[in-house]
Amino acid sequence: MSVRGPRPHTLRRSRDVLLALAGSDFRVRYGRGPLRIVKWLLDPVAALGVYLLLVALVLDRPGRAPGLSIACAVVPFQLVMMTAVNALRCIESRRTILLNLAIPRGLLPLASTVTESVAFAAALTMPFVMMIVYGVPLTLSVLWLVPAIAITVMLAAAIAYPAALLGLWLPELSAFFVSVVRALFFLAPGLVAYDTISGEGHRLLPINPLTGLFETYRAALYYGRAPAAWELLVPLGAAAAILAVSVPLFRREQPHLAKIVTGGR
Repeated sequence: MSVRGPRPHTLRRSRDVLLALAGSDFRVRYGRGPLRIVKWLLDPVAALGVYLLLVALVLDRPGRAPGLSIACAVVPFQLVMMTAVNALRCIESRRTILLNLAIPRGLLPLASTVTESVAFAAALTMPFVMMIVYGVPLTLSVLWLVPAIAITVMLAAAIAYPAALLGLWLPELSAFFVSVVRALFFLAPGLVAYDTISGEGHRLLPINPLTGLFETYRAALYYGRAPAAWELLVPLGAAAAILAVSVPLFRREQPHLAKIVTGGR
């Protein structure tokens, strides 16, 4: 007996629902009308650009192009972090939809990822601004950004599912979860490049999937080379492992979401 995949109309409906959910988030965040594009472009400057320009133009940090090195870590981390924050409230914020519409509820964490990926697209301009500031040439290694971005989105989506479940089951621990995700940044070579770290830290840091992620961006934009295999495979493997555990758990909870958000048992 053959195993059939999802029907085309089911995939189209899921795509349309996903885009509608993300679009509503986008309108809430950026408003309506032509000015929302301006706000979308300026938000990364407000969130990251001022700090990066301070590092690049004001602070005398040692090393080559320190602002670019930091941007290669801060920008992808912003997507992971903001997706986690968004996903923590993605079910509660969709209370009305859950109670009134029959939508594929497994798309809720993915909608958080899509929303933050749109914001990430604007933030991705910051490393290129840093390259201009420091006079770092653009090489063909920039093509490694394609798998780097894909892995970043996959890791963000992977974290969105446990975040959504935690926001549903134990909302009082949401702040703790955000702190844990933020701590992962400081337990990775976010502020300094991995090759400047020595000793036990150099051996242990690759365990953190963010280490490989940051170093992949640095390889593409900062060093101008291909990333090492582990820099791609560790964050990819971590994302796959998290999804393998959290997606089935989320599916198990799907039939009960409407009851839970209304306080039912």
